[in-house]
Amino acid sequence: MGAKRLHVLRLAFLNIVHRPVRAIGLIVIVAVFAFVIFAGNMLNASLKTGIDHMADRLGADLMVVPEGADKNLENSLLRSEPSTFYMEDNIVGSLAEMEDVEKASYQLFIASLDAACCTEPVQLIGYDPETDFIIKPWMMNSMTGELSFGDVVVGNLVLAEPGDEVIFYGQPFHVAAKLDKTGMGFDSSIFMTADTAQHMIDLSGERAVHPAGDSKGLISAVFLKVKNDTDLHQTADRITQSCHNVEVVISDEFMSNISDKLNKTSGITFVVTIFLWIAAILVLLFVFSISFHERKREFALLAVLGADRKKIAGVIMCESLMIAAAGTICGIFITGLILFPFQTLISVSMELPYLIPDFVTIIKNLFVSVAISISMGPIACFYSAMRMSKIDTYFILRENE
Repeated sequence: MGAKRLHVLRLAFLNIVHRPVRAIGLIVIVAVFAFVIFAGNMLNASLKTGIDHMADRLGADLMVVPEGADKNLENSLLRSEPSTFYMEDNIVGSLAEMEDVEKASYQLFIASLDAACCTEPVQLIGYDPETDFIIKPWMMNSMTGELSFGDVVVGNLVLAEPGDEVIFYGQPFHVAAKLDKTGMGFDSSIFMTADTAQHMIDLSGERAVHPAGDSKGLISAVFLKVKNDTDLHQTADRITQSCHNVEVVISDEFMSNISDKLNKTSGITFVVTIFLWIAAILVLLFVFSISFHERKREFALLAVLGADRKKIAGVIMCESLMIAAAGTICGIFITGLILFPFQTLISVSMELPYLIPDFVTIIKNLFVSVAISISMGPIACFYSAMRMSKIDTYFILRENE
């Protein structure tokens, strides 16, 4: 059987296999960096997708809540933290009659202490089907027709499916539909008509240990859609002047605050990525330089056997490329194992709208992360490869004789 020719790729592969400890160490370094850059890119993309989705789903220009309840509303929208807060329902008519207001609809927020469908308390939200312009558009892909009395629609993270029965405050409710994932706190919420919500409040005093409320004529928030070219701040000021003990949340400012948090997160991720990239390059450069000194005789022997300096430099570059590729694959694979199966846990921990982007965006981030990570190897060993042009085969072989 004839001997196999040692091409550059095969020789580089054999060099890696025969030095497993060094190769594994370098692969781990690249894998950590690949993990950080791909995870960072995906987190930023998911947060941006979640914020964009939330802006589309919010639908209202102004949100009127009881004084001091603005944080409760924010926690419910962003972090799925259930809250119960009330104000008199006669405010709805006053707001709807304002000159600048085009649409007005109210919602009723009730915090459920526990339920078999959920591992944690959930937010129950009652809405007015006749005036609603916020929630019904979400339901178009999940159900047809109006929600009946006694029926509920569950968020994507609620452990119940259409046709199931859930119990709140001692009352059973039929699950009519389940919403698609939104990336908002509403993924852990349960929706019903205001009549159903009020009926639940009325009966909770008789059947539940902790009643949901003790009076009628109450609402939690009013969502307003204003006419075009309306000054939101002026309208908000008029509302606070005419309606006592209320606060007005401007949607644009609300979304702007969330975007600021995203920008800070993106900035931190970018700085950490740059720092790790430089650190990884320096570590790889140091290791390849040491390896070059240790293998000078090996390279000199290759030269004696007929390999020119270009081919030897190619062996070094191929080794670094293979190591970088192996590390990148490992890092990307580990990132995928963490980000996608545990996206719900990540969403809750981030306390921001979080939604995995579409397939095209994922592929773009994957391509960028792979390109940057794999480039580390050739960049780090470029110095060592250039030094090959300066070695003197004769003197290297005579060293230590």
